[in-house]
Amino acid sequence: MSPPHLLPYATAKFGAVGFSEGLSSALAGSGVTATTIAPGLMRTGSHERAFFTGQSEKEFAWFGPAASLPLLSMNADRAARIIMDGVLAGKPTVLVGWLPKVAHRVHGLAPGLTTRAMGIANRLLPGARSDQAGLREGRDAASGLNSKVVRALTTLGSKAARKNNERS
Repeated sequence: MSPPHLLPYATAKFGAVGFSEGLSSALAGSGVTATTIAPGLMRTGSHERAFFTGQSEKEFAWFGPAASLPLLSMNADRAARIIMDGVLAGKPTVLVGWLPKVAHRVHGLAPGLTTRAMGIANRLLPGARSDQAGLREGRDAASGLNSKVVRALTTLGSKAARKNNERS
């Protein structure tokens, strides 16, 4: 499914999944496999280096915590193990994390409902502003936001940023 504010990513992922499925069918029995990884949010520290547009502080205020909190994001080392296990098993698609797995199942059962729910979520997220052009890095948006709550909620993500060299 296509999550709000990630249309280019979702479009590319749809293409990759279709291509991987086609390759898997074409290569069946040859010993060669193709795998597409469909991850949820991973705690890598990417929220600090991601680029935001529009209302960058507000965008960071929801994305930073979402990419940092254990219930919504997965530890990168654990995700890597799941990805490697799926690739070595020759799975055509590997869903990483509980959110993508649930989303995949719900969308399969009720695609129209899921699409409408994503539309509602999109309307709840910050909209674009015409007076704020350009890209802003997450750590700059965080500085502009200057929120103790967001800083506390992104603690694990910031720790991951240090571990994964996302700060340089």
